[in-house]
Amino acid sequence: MAVISYFPITLPEPAREGFEKTWMTRVGAVDTFPGFMSTELLALPDRGEYVVLTRFEDEKSFEAWITSDNFTAGHRGESIESYKDNPFLKNHKLYEVLG
Repeated sequence: MAVISYFPITLPEPAREGFEKTWMTRVGAVDTFPGFMSTELLALPDRGEYVVLTRFEDEKSFEAWITSDNFTAGHRGESIESYKDNPFLKNHKLYEVLG
């Protein structure tokens, strides 16, 4: 069963334009990862909050992605020792797609 990774991001006004530009020109390391289906960036009307939705075929594929070297490379080499313990990602949620 497919899963969707829900990751909200709140940014101060000065950072928003750069973030949107970076997203539009992202490397796309996830795009060819096994089990990857799609990703979208949603922007709330005031652009103070964004939501990244990434769909994988199953939770196993998602877990493989977040623990991969491609994930680290796609996030600019941030020091990510444990994805689930990273305080930057504390609001991340994973949902099962029904139907």
